[in-house]
Amino acid sequence: MYDLVITGGRLFDPGANLDEPGNLAIADGTIVAYGQDVPTEARATITADGLLVLPGLIDLHVHAFEYATDYGVPPDAVGVRSGVTTIVDQGSAGPLNLPAFRKFIAEPAATATLLFLNISAVGTAKGSMLPALHGPESVELDATIAAIADNRDLVRGIKTHAEMGGFARWGTDVLTLARQAADTTGVPLYVHTGQLIDAGGRPLPAPESVLPRALPLLRAGDVIAHCFTKEAGGVVSADGTIQPAVLEALDRGVLLDVAHGAHFSFTAAEAALAHGVRPHLVSSDVHADFSRPHSRTAYYGLTETMSKLLALGLSLEEVVQMATSQPAAVLGEGTRLGSLRVGHQADVTLVSLEDGDHLYRDMAGETRRGRLRIIPRLAVKRGRVYPTGDEATVFSSTAAAS
Repeated sequence: MYDLVITGGRLFDPGANLDEPGNLAIADGTIVAYGQDVPTEARATITADGLLVLPGLIDLHVHAFEYATDYGVPPDAVGVRSGVTTIVDQGSAGPLNLPAFRKFIAEPAATATLLFLNISAVGTAKGSMLPALHGPESVELDATIAAIADNRDLVRGIKTHAEMGGFARWGTDVLTLARQAADTTGVPLYVHTGQLIDAGGRPLPAPESVLPRALPLLRAGDVIAHCFTKEAGGVVSADGTIQPAVLEALDRGVLLDVAHGAHFSFTAAEAALAHGVRPHLVSSDVHADFSRPHSRTAYYGLTETMSKLLALGLSLEEVVQMATSQPAAVLGEGTRLGSLRVGHQADVTLVSLEDGDHLYRDMAGETRRGRLRIIPRLAVKRGRVYPTGDEATVFSSTAAAS
């Protein structure tokens, strides 16, 4: 007998070329069968009529070091309770406070919680980005390399910055140190773009001069964050064009992440898409409100960001892959996460597609309308069921107790 069967849904895994009605069977925390002929006898069942059954969603950019940072959110609030089965904190912790992140955040969370280690020794404790936390003097290269080597299960990359304020202060010094650590340990870099750090009275470099200096330091598999930022110095120039340095980086395998956060701009997104520049990844960059330190309250999330991409004209197939198989590959987990294939870990997200006239707002205050909204209804993590929203009518009482 199976432990859990999800019945009646539309199995939708573009990365595996799967789009068909059918049942999904789970045993011992693993997907063991799917299709219309899979028996429904199981210790627990979930009725997914009218729902999409997706691989467990992966949010590659969150800030979940609650209490240790003033803008951290509870990992399960933006994880399984939002239909997301794996989250990745981007740089909230550095090598010095990595043990606290493991003990108090990653280990207690029901959501799989991974980390891209900040190149700064103490991570980012304050959302307003104190410059003292980000300069080259904050980097302990040997400690960073050792922390990654000793924590491969948790640490999957390095978070750093390439933006105007930091370049005004330190040029490429910090990015170069991050490159050294990444090359030594074999992990990818995840690089913030768009103006952020206070320049401290120093003259800012021209916005179009930052990425041509930074991107030659990136390799295939590294990730540029905030590809649709409203801030200066990003992938899309002020005149709506894409710099040759960006196109060259994409040609050699550097990846783009939407990383919504306080940055997402419809205008920048439309300009990039018009030039044929499409993101490889979608993440939320979800964090608590900077104006309310330690509020621990998230006000948007991954599925809302995915819905905005649908409103921009990206296909459902593209958007789902950007939150499943493609981030799984970045994490080195393509054979375990991000798919409904038999043998993969039983991480599953059930969503509804709400058809209507939906109004979406970006972080510059602009709005766009879209026909579809993705609503999370249920998460299954390693075979265990976690309700989200008003999903009480979606699954049986036996499933709730599994």
